Formats: sequence, structure tokens, C-alpha cells
Amino acid sequence: MGTSSNQGFAVWRQTIEVLFDATALDTNDFSASMAVYHFNRFLFCMGSLGGARYCRDRARLGWCDLDHYLLHIPLHRGLVCGNGLRVRPLDVVVLDLSQPAGFSMAAGEGVSLLIPRTALSPLLYDTGQLHGLVLRRESASGALLTQLMSSLAIAVPRLSMDEAFRLTLPVLGMVAACLGQVAARTAAAPRSGPAHLGRRVRLYIEQNLQREDLTPGVLAKELGVSRSQLYREFEKFGGVRHYLLQRRLRRCLFALCDPGNAARRISDLAYDHGFADEAHFSRLFRKAFGLSPRAAKGAMQRGDLAGFAPLVPYAGDTPGLADWVRELTSS
Repeated sequence: MGTSSNQGFAVWRQTIEVLFDATALDTNDFSASMAVYHFNRFLFCMGSLGGARYCRDRARLGWCDLDHYLLHIPLHRGLVCGNGLRVRPLDVVVLDLSQPAGFSMAAGEGVSLLIPRTALSPLLYDTGQLHGLVLRRESASGALLTQLMSSLAIAVPRLSMDEAFRLTLPVLGMVAACLGQVAARTAAAPRSGPAHLGRRVRLYIEQNLQREDLTPGVLAKELGVSRSQLYREFEKFGGVRHYLLQRRLRRCLFALCDPGNAARRISDLAYDHGFADEAHFSRLFRKAFGLSPRAAKGAMQRGDLAGFAPLVPYAGDTPGLADWVRELTSS
């Protein structure tokens, strides 16, 4: 579930480039030590970083399809965003990685959450503008979220896979509650237009995966877009039907590994997520994750991390940040 590393700037720049272009404030006096924990619907990161500038400019957004929120809490030293906004220690800053972003930070410790939009947005009743949002440490929401992430940093090295699964949805719910209360007071983010089509469709899919009639034709009609627009938007995901299938399989994986579903039959869980034939579902699941639904459920119940390993991407013996970020993107 977790990985850690201690690196100089050259290695750190390669590690973090999946998220940002980085420039060290002093390459001769830079070190980074970071631990990353995979909760299947989000990544939790904590560590100590050297001083650096981080950037996601419009040129990068032209080829980078990350659609995640990054929540960061500097623990001992603050940071300065590109627009001059200052984030103090124990404040919470939120960045929407689908929008341009830049900030500078001095050497210090911090904790972060990386959450795909498809995991967080359905939990927000009224999504205002989250990008650049700062929850100040003296506010109720800011203090609560800071305490949550600080407590998670203490507990996460000792969490079992079963415990991590049990905490995933409650943690996301708490994050959404804290952000939603503040974001609702801000101006609403743009909700239409070509640049936001992919996000709108992915969120609609996420909220309607249980529907058997969810097809490209239905999506195009109900969202008011042409099929050609829809197909172009999902080319990078292997097509609309492939994306739908992968999302249904991933949702079934969550359901199978949820301790609350231990007594439920695999066929019932498959049916709940749009699969009418258990044998067909099992073949697709094995092809996607490398083991059968029954084996995945059994490995989770036994706490057998070796049996569970095929469900999480690894680079050699150690999971890499880029692999885990891409897995969150495609899931």
C-alpha cells in the first residue's frame, strides 16, 4: 500500500514530473524524502522536501490529461502561489491540476492528498471554484481538515489493507464536507464548453455506472453532445465503451474488497454494476487485474497482500508515483 524514497534533486524532478515541472531553489542543497500510500481512490503523501518552484503551465496542459485535485498542507514553512497568494503552515491549499498552477516553497515538511475529480466531485453537493482555495488554519473547516490529514500521517504506516479500504470513503467524505462548505461561498466554476466536456462526461458516467443502458448513444443524447465529440474526447482512454468497461470493473473491485460486502455473492455484486453474466464478468475481471474476482475477494479477506499485489501497479519491486498517478487517472 505504501512506498518511500530519499532523493537528490535530479531524481526528485523525474519523480514529480508526472505532476509538475520542478526547479530547485538550490540544487547543491536539496534533498527530498517522501512516503506515498495508495488508498485506491486517492494517494496520501507525506515527507520532507527541499526548496523548489513547481509549475503546470498551459503548454503542459495541452498534452497532460491529469484531472485531479491536489490538497497540500505545509507543516512548518509556508508556500507562495504564482498569483502572490501566501499559504501559511497548517493552512490547506487546493489545486485543480486541470488548470494552470504554480507555487514556490521553502524546504520543509508537508502532507498531501491527490484525488481524481471523479472520486471527489460526486461527493460535493454544490461545487464552487476549488482551484486556489485556501482553508485557513483558524477556520473550523481548515482546522478539521488539517487534523484529519495530520492524524492520517501518524496512522497510515500501521494501517492494514483492510483498514485502508474501510477508511477510504469516510476520508473522502470528510474532505468533501470541509471543502464544500467553503467552496459553496465562491463563484461557481465553469460547467460547460469544449474544455470541460470530458470532465462532464466522466462525472456523469461515475454517477450512472449501474445503468445497463449506459451506452455512447445514451451519453451523447443525455449530455447534449454529438457522438463524434464524445468519441474524440475518449480516444486517449481507448474509446467510450472501453472506458465504461474499465470503470465498471474498477467499481466492482472496490465492492469485492469492501469488508461490508463479505457475505454478498460475487454474481450479485457484478449485477449491481451492469454485468448480467457472472462467467463473462469473471473473464473480463481476470484480464484486467490478473486474478479472478473470487481470488481477489479471498486475498482481501485473508489480508494476503501478495495475492492483492496484481491489483495495484508496481515498477519492479517498488511502486512508482507515476505508475500510481496513471492508475488513478485510468481508474
